Amino acid sequence: MALNPNVLGTWQVDLSKTAGLDDFARVMGFTPERTEKYKNLDYTVSISKDGDTYKIEVDFKGAVPKASYSLKIGQEIDYKSVDGYTAKLTLSVEDGKSVESYVYAEKGLKWTVTRSVEGNVMIAVTKIGDAVLTQTLNKV
Repeated sequence: MALNPNVLGTWQVDLSKTAGLDDFARVMGFTPERTEKYKNLDYTVSISKDGDTYKIEVDFKGAVPKASYSLKIGQEIDYKSVDGYTAKLTLSVEDGKSVESYVYAEKGLKWTVTRSVEGNVMIAVTKIGDAVLTQTLNKV
C-alpha cells in the first residue's frame, strides 16, 4: 500500500482557514499562551518518497526548529513534537487518504491526522477526543 501520489510536494498552511484550534488545545491541555503560539505557527510541510520510505519535513519558518522524519506505511516511529515531547507515530492509508496515528502514552493521549488532497489544496483533519482541528494547506 502507498500514499496517494498527490500528497507529495510542499504545502503551505493557510492560517486564515484553520478551525477548531481552541478545542484541540483544550483537549491537549495547552495553556492560553501556548494556544496563541499555535494559532500563529506558520509552517510548510514537504512530503517526498524514496522507494517505500516517506520523508516528511516541517519548516516552522524559524519559530521553532525544523522537524524531519522518515517512515514506511505501517511502521511505528518516535515523533518529537515542537514542544519536545515524544509520541509514537504510525502512517497508514484509509480510503485513499493518508492517516497519521499518534499515541502520547505519557499523557494518555491518542489522535489522528487525516490528509486529503483535491487539486492544489490539502485538508488536514486532526481528531482527538471530542475535538476536531481542520487546517487547509496550499501546494507551493
